[in-house]
Amino acid sequence: MPFIHIRTFSKKDLEIKQQTAQAMIKAASESMGAPETAFTVVYEEVERDNWESDVQNAIIEPLRDKMVVENGKLCE
Repeated sequence: MPFIHIRTFSKKDLEIKQQTAQAMIKAASESMGAPETAFTVVYEEVERDNWESDVQNAIIEPLRDKMVVENGKLCE
């Protein structure tokens, strides 16, 4: 069951969140060969002032060796 967790500091309304999730599910489903019904998506808004501590330091840095894309560029 693929799991997509979106974290952002931009406040988005529910429609934008749903559109984003559907687009990600569609693309991931096609590339992974998994049915769209298998996906779970969480959309979490993080306060801009807390981004560095709550996301950059707590999540991104510890997972750096698993990172596939950073700042829009494929990692090697």
